[in-house]
Amino acid sequence: MAVIHELSPHLADLIAAGEVVERPSSVAKELVENAIDAGSTRITVEIENGGITYLRIADNGCGMSAEDAPVAFRRHATSKLRTEEDLNAIGTLGFRGEALAAISSVTRIDLFTRQAGSIAGLHLHLEAGEIQTQEEAGCPEGTTIVVRDLFFNTPARMKFLKKDFTEAGYILGVVQHAALSHPEIAFTLIRDGKQVFSSDGKGKLIAPVFGVFGKEMTANMIEVPMTERNGMTVHGYIVKPHAGRANRSMQHFFVNGRYVKSRLMQAAMEEAYRNAIITGKYPSGALFLDLPLSAVDVNVHPAKTEVKFSQEKPIFEVVYIACKNALAANDNMPHLEHKEKEAPAKPREDNLTHEQQRFAISKPVGPKPFVTPSVKSTPIAPVKNDEEAPDLEDFLVSIPPKAERPRSASSYLSAPRILQEEPQEPVRTRMAQPVTEPTPAVHTPAPEPEDEPMVVVPSVSAPEVKGKPQILQPLDTGVRVIGECFQTYIIAEDKDGLILIDKHAAHERILFNKLRAETDMPQQQLLTPVIVELTGEEAAAVQSQIEDIRQAGFAIDSFGENSFAVRSVPAYLDSGDVQSVISELAEKAMNSRTTVPDRLDDLIHTVACKAAIKAGKPTTMTELQDLCERVLSDDNVRSCPHGRPTTVRLTKYELDKMFKRVNQ
Repeated sequence: MAVIHELSPHLADLIAAGEVVERPSSVAKELVENAIDAGSTRITVEIENGGITYLRIADNGCGMSAEDAPVAFRRHATSKLRTEEDLNAIGTLGFRGEALAAISSVTRIDLFTRQAGSIAGLHLHLEAGEIQTQEEAGCPEGTTIVVRDLFFNTPARMKFLKKDFTEAGYILGVVQHAALSHPEIAFTLIRDGKQVFSSDGKGKLIAPVFGVFGKEMTANMIEVPMTERNGMTVHGYIVKPHAGRANRSMQHFFVNGRYVKSRLMQAAMEEAYRNAIITGKYPSGALFLDLPLSAVDVNVHPAKTEVKFSQEKPIFEVVYIACKNALAANDNMPHLEHKEKEAPAKPREDNLTHEQQRFAISKPVGPKPFVTPSVKSTPIAPVKNDEEAPDLEDFLVSIPPKAERPRSASSYLSAPRILQEEPQEPVRTRMAQPVTEPTPAVHTPAPEPEDEPMVVVPSVSAPEVKGKPQILQPLDTGVRVIGECFQTYIIAEDKDGLILIDKHAAHERILFNKLRAETDMPQQQLLTPVIVELTGEEAAAVQSQIEDIRQAGFAIDSFGENSFAVRSVPAYLDSGDVQSVISELAEKAMNSRTTVPDRLDDLIHTVACKAAIKAGKPTTMTELQDLCERVLSDDNVRSCPHGRPTTVRLTKYELDKMFKRVNQ
């Protein structure tokens, strides 16, 4: 009996559908791209229940003839490729000839199409890839496709879909990408009978940029003018450095009018922002790269969002130079220059009409006043078109961002400064004299200070002043806090050796344990609500888990299509972190497949991480001592929620071995 057998056409279609049709947004993407390739100037997308039960794509393109329409639903049937040479220069969005066949195999489809000049159109009804009805019908010019009951014949795929609002957010992202890449086309998205997105189709890029990024972010955007280099051009819009976001969700890249996920273009854009954007923030924007069709391969993945470039370095350079010059042209930061004051002219002695007497006035000895050094900020320098961009091999350092390297090797050799005391002037003190009986005061001239020997000794008995570091006593546990190094690690000692504590990780674990133990999450009311703007996908993800977010201590409600109003936050969270926290929660919700209790722990972990003491920021000795005591007295603070250790011990024996004080 033969073991190997040929699959049936229906089973082969189902397997192919698994690669092409992942969720309703996959269907919307393929159909919208077909509508764009058909030369449409107006495309309408209508969905119900997140596109799972109903999805309609209507365009005013060229339409299909009665002969071509049935063939379009066969596998590997397309009008966009003819020969092998066509694969080397693909200029259309669709080309595989698999989309309609894959979609029809797992849905119920109704197709209405009519070409210009035709009296009547055509109606096709398909179920599971088979044509059930084919007849003439009255319909407008163009093509309208209605997709119903996604995965009706493969119900196992339904459990991998998310909530309707989330799936609708993914479809919104598809429409927004199409509107950005083709501003000459008017797009409309209707969800459950309500219009949620539209573009005018007048060809100006700023219109869809406003619709996608929102009013606030668009106001902080600068235009990237058309930049040409090595036969390639780049243009678009990017945000100003101060408007960076906590994640990369607002980075959109397009190659020859196709939305792509390009790590190369991402790295080039972020490299242009180096030393201009706050650490931990990422730039946002929409960049459009146009290059010869033969220089890019789009036949990499069925989703067609991944591309390969024949030469990566020229692409990195043109994107980097375009973004760098745009930032330099809009650098409005004031640049302070220090100018030496001109010394006043000395009076001429021969002009004096009377003798001037000079008096030597003794000045009190005290600490020197602190002089603020003059700071000259470095402006963003433009890059000439013939100037070399950073080496391509170095661009990966920005993804993900790494800690900034020390400016010199000597910084590794210098000991960390634990306590920073203000420098004091040495006190000139007389030599100690023997104590004698007091004598009656007589008016005798005092001896000159120079007649007595003088020594310089440090001031050790001066009274404590405000701001001076406090010498702390050992804790009850027998541990003495010495200070901190690198503004990140607490240094303490006990009878056995040194203790190093990661203050952020330790504080994060303490807050996490406290918040998780709270039955009623403590909240603080904000004076004014914080409006958080998200992408379509992020907004959908937040809406799908909004009850969990409220349980984590947020008073949050929908405020427009992709915006949320936050009126109160957990008591430990600073109001300035609301935007970044909600964005991070949205990103986690988009990729979350955990159960409800685990999701709540994940949310609490995010809050604790943002509310904890930040590494790299100064902390008072009192705070260091308090944190050290709490860490050493709680056995549940041995690692942060990420799993990193909070405490490292270096015993005295290990130190003695390092300094060769003991034998091995």
